[in-house]
Parts: sequence; structure tokens; C-alpha cells
Amino acid sequence: MKEYEKEITLTLGKPPSLNKFYAGRHWTVRKRLADDYKRMVKDALDTFDPLTISRFELRVSYNSRFDCDNSILCCKFVADSLVEKGYVADDSPKYYRKLVILYDPDLPKETYKIIIRYYE
Repeated sequence: MKEYEKEITLTLGKPPSLNKFYAGRHWTVRKRLADDYKRMVKDALDTFDPLTISRFELRVSYNSRFDCDNSILCCKFVADSLVEKGYVADDSPKYYRKLVILYDPDLPKETYKIIIRYYE
């Protein structure tokens, strides 16, 4: 069976900062922050037909004051949401192949644009 490359684009708000997420926060606070952001991701995914993914990569462009590495939670929560919705088996290297994070000052402030490139 031949695989076809497709992509969808999500526009999301700013995720929690990685530094703040782990800086002395109780696990219940971290869970609430993660659940809230993943709900935003899943709501955005719900605007598309359900996906069947054999492998995928993420390209994240953002405009916030975060450093690139502080934006990693956006990527983590998008990948987790794809798994939780049943679109992909898991986010191991077998399925999740590539990640690119780019600062883009031309995006509106506090905006994250995520391109999910995937193969069915």
C-alpha cells in the first residue's frame, strides 16, 4: 500500500513555558495546564476529518517571548493529542519522525502555527 504525504495546519495560543511548567509546580497544576492546552489542540483537530497516521512530523512556527526550547510543550501536547485521539499508535520514533521549531516575528503575538505533515 502506497503512503501519501498530507498536512494540516493548526493555529494555537501560547503553551505553558517549560521553565514555569517544571519550576516547583505541583503535579496537579502541571496536569491541569497540560489538559487545558491539549483540549485546545483537540478542538483545533476536530475541525478536520479524523486522521489515520502511519508516521508524522511537526513544524512549529511561533511568535512569543519564549526561547525555542521553552516552546517544546506545544510540540509535546500536539503529539500527545494525536495519540489520545487515536490518530496515531504512539509518539515513539517509529511514528514521530521529525520536529522543527522556528521563531517567526511575522506571526501575531502569542501565536503558534503547527504544520502536521503526515502519511496515511
